[in-house]
Amino acid sequence: MDRLPLQSRAVLSAGYDVDASVLEVEFSSGRIYRFSGVPVGVYDWLLRVPNKGLYVARNITGRYAHQDMTHPPGSDAADLEALLEASLDA
Repeated sequence: MDRLPLQSRAVLSAGYDVDASVLEVEFSSGRIYRFSGVPVGVYDWLLRVPNKGLYVARNITGRYAHQDMTHPPGSDAADLEALLEASLDA
């Protein structure tokens, strides 16, 4: 999903998939979260509000199911992490 860069200290970028009603948010911490079932209006407001971090905290987090996409399955970092965990179990 393509994300737009945002002018915010807390939220670096955000993208929206209209067909799936999915919002993806990249935070300054480096974490990327994908929120499902988000109406397009919520994304539109995120782009407009001056305090994006506060908007996400009050209007998105805890209201919509989310998935951490920072290291999605199949990514190199996730594979490396899985290999390291497996080596500890051996």
